[in-house]
Amino acid sequence: MTAVAPPGETVDLPRFRVLSTLVHAVDRDASAAFLARCLEDRRPHQIVTVNVDFLRLAQSSAAFSAVINGADLAVPDGKPLVLMARYLGLSACERVTGIDLIETAARLSMEHGHSIFLLGGAEGVAEQAKQALEAGFPGAQICGAYSPPPAAYPFPPDLDAEITRRVKAARPDVLFVGFGCPKQDLWIHDHLEALDVPVSVGIGGSFSFLAGLLPRAPLALQRLGLEWLFRLYQEPGRLGRRYLREDLPFVLRLVRLEIGRRLRAGGDPILEVETR
Repeated sequence: MTAVAPPGETVDLPRFRVLSTLVHAVDRDASAAFLARCLEDRRPHQIVTVNVDFLRLAQSSAAFSAVINGADLAVPDGKPLVLMARYLGLSACERVTGIDLIETAARLSMEHGHSIFLLGGAEGVAEQAKQALEAGFPGAQICGAYSPPPAAYPFPPDLDAEITRRVKAARPDVLFVGFGCPKQDLWIHDHLEALDVPVSVGIGGSFSFLAGLLPRAPLALQRLGLEWLFRLYQEPGRLGRRYLREDLPFVLRLVRLEIGRRLRAGGDPILEVETR
């Protein structure tokens, strides 16, 4: 595995732009090496797991767009993003999920004693995910798990103070936050320096998968980029609007815009590799 330094130090990771959003064209090995290097560095770093929904929401929220573009690492968590990167010639790009990052951190914890805190999910889910991680990665140091009551962000001051108190008291090396997008990423960004955690990552609903409350799609569907279809089958009421009425039209719009730009042989690019 090749060591990868955080941006601004030794090695710059390639990024590509989708409209106004920047995503790193990394694979699982590169993201794992980056996480390990951040743990050595010890300064606070934020990692975001970007999927189509992130891209769509970033177009209507300057604050969320700034969080994604300012993150130390923005991994491509979705087949459409991988295809976009490869269309641009970034062939090494592959999907990196929240679960991939959690399992990477758990292995590093087993090997080096780094501590992990699980924050978010429905009531009790973080604790169940903690137990599953401890069983699957013997020796991993899971220093805390807390599922706060649901609330809109910004959180009420007393709830925000309680969440912050619990994390700071546990002093984790890695913090995984499952509040959902964009709440988790905005919260991490707003608390990054105060928490002083070397690595903080927004991971969406990953705790439910770790806890065994929801099965992941068969590996064949994952490889084909059809995990979203399996998720839609699992939770049609919650995900139907997002996948079919919001994200799918957004992707089709990107395709139409790019095709139109190429036919005109001009205009602002929809997708491009970041130049430094």
